[in-house]
Amino acid sequence: MTALKVLFAGGGTGGHVYPALSVAMELKRRYPGFEALFVGTKSGLEAKVIPQAGFDIRFIFSRGVRGRGIAGKVLTMASLLVGFFQSLQVILRFRPDLVFGSGGYASAAVVMAASMLRITIVLQEQNSIPGLTNRLFASRASRIYIGFERARDYFKKGDSVIHTGNPLRKEIVAPVADDPSDLFGLSPGSPVLLVFGGSQGAHRLNRAAAEYLASHDDIQGIIQTGDRDYEWVKKQLSDLGGRVHITPYISDMNLAYRASTVALARAGALSVSELAAVGLPAVLAPYPFAADDHQRFNAGVLVDAGGAVMIENGDLNGETLGGILDRLFDSSGERLQTMKRALEKVALKNADEMICNDIGSILDPNSDAFVEENRKRS
Repeated sequence: MTALKVLFAGGGTGGHVYPALSVAMELKRRYPGFEALFVGTKSGLEAKVIPQAGFDIRFIFSRGVRGRGIAGKVLTMASLLVGFFQSLQVILRFRPDLVFGSGGYASAAVVMAASMLRITIVLQEQNSIPGLTNRLFASRASRIYIGFERARDYFKKGDSVIHTGNPLRKEIVAPVADDPSDLFGLSPGSPVLLVFGGSQGAHRLNRAAAEYLASHDDIQGIIQTGDRDYEWVKKQLSDLGGRVHITPYISDMNLAYRASTVALARAGALSVSELAAVGLPAVLAPYPFAADDHQRFNAGVLVDAGGAVMIENGDLNGETLGGILDRLFDSSGERLQTMKRALEKVALKNADEMICNDIGSILDPNSDAFVEENRKRS
């Protein structure tokens, strides 16, 4: 198979974009002449990230369903219908061998169109509790690749579900030869608190970290504030000199992980998967308004393993954060090392390879998977 063509559908947030991008990069590495086309929305992160990665993208109309009134839901259904016809056009022009849905409202219209055209579909679910789109279209998929084992409970017995972990960017899992502390203006050897609340930041986390760092002059920090909090955090920590690196967005997250001792983070699926993969102990404050409270269950995977501590969003401030971190740092590093070892046991670092192996078997005419798939579709 030398001219594989895959259409990737999904977006909105990094949690939906980066896993699909990781799979696309691995397929490109494996198959000469490989063609990938992404479908998303102009307002999603994919509009920026996908072209930067060197892949083409087409845009459709789409919007979320949850949390909207009756008028909003009517507009959503109208948008879905428009997106469906746009997706039909994209698929008929591109003629993919397979459609890869990574969830989110941006993927619904594409997966629906692919199903009508009888194109082979696979889905990738990042969270412990599957999103609405993937649950709705699970029966149409040849495979469902899940990031967390718990997600299996939400699919029917006949669905072909494989626990692969979440596909991660190669640079995240690749070893770093040198200590990257100086790249953030920090001193090697002193503890570093990494703070990130997703690409847009999280004020609750930023405020707690600012209070904590201001009262602990022996701790350094790296804070991804998001655009809205950047100036506020800089002002709050203006007296701390160079021991805190403050930025709206961290582009080299792999280096930030390696420069840090412990993290304060939300519990998005990719954040949790990456923290496990790099072995970075964490204090997790799940976003309380996430759909189906899925961040709490994502966090539970690391907490149950012994690699993280969870705190309620409403309870998080400088004092409560200090109480947790002081206990971690006061154990002469022994507690942190125990947490690192726990994370190593639950880390899954080769999801992109597992998924690509399986996609290859689905599309290989000589494989049992190919025969079974075509038997079901005949």
